[in-house]
Amino acid sequence: MGSDVSDDYLVRRAQEGYVDAYAELVDRHGGLAYRVALRLLGNHHDAEDVAQEALVTAWQQLPGFRGHSSFPTWLYQIVTRRALNRITRTRVTESLDLLGDVSAAGGEPGQHTERDLTVDAVTAAVTALPPPQRVAIVLHHFEGLSNGEVARITGSSIPAVRSHLFRGRRTLSKTLAEWR
Repeated sequence: MGSDVSDDYLVRRAQEGYVDAYAELVDRHGGLAYRVALRLLGNHHDAEDVAQEALVTAWQQLPGFRGHSSFPTWLYQIVTRRALNRITRTRVTESLDLLGDVSAAGGEPGQHTERDLTVDAVTAAVTALPPPQRVAIVLHHFEGLSNGEVARITGSSIPAVRSHLFRGRRTLSKTLAEWR
């Protein structure tokens, strides 16, 4: 199937039992599931597990998906719930690259060390946030979702999301003050 086929069409086809349609949805949005899980959990192994669990859960719950939101938004909800369940079960996190890949070509060796230290500091600061603040920060700032989308995904109100973002930013600002 081509990229010109809409998610809505693929969802309908997958609901009819066409596994290839769901495989296309996984190809399109599997990276999203892993990226969000990684940013919330801070551990590559756990993120892989949560992303896989979320994609399996999405397949199992697909017959009940009514399209009130987009497929990616629905997948964000599943991944976020799975990640929060994992967070409450395990509090240990490892280093994670929240800033994404930066080209190494032509860079000074000192720049890589400084970037690594910055990534570690941001990672530690974000993973130290309480789960509601962490989810709001990751979904809004790292995934670029609106406050309304974050509210729908987390099942909270827009004022609650704003509050979590405000408190999370304030904490991050204090924690990362030396990196300015």
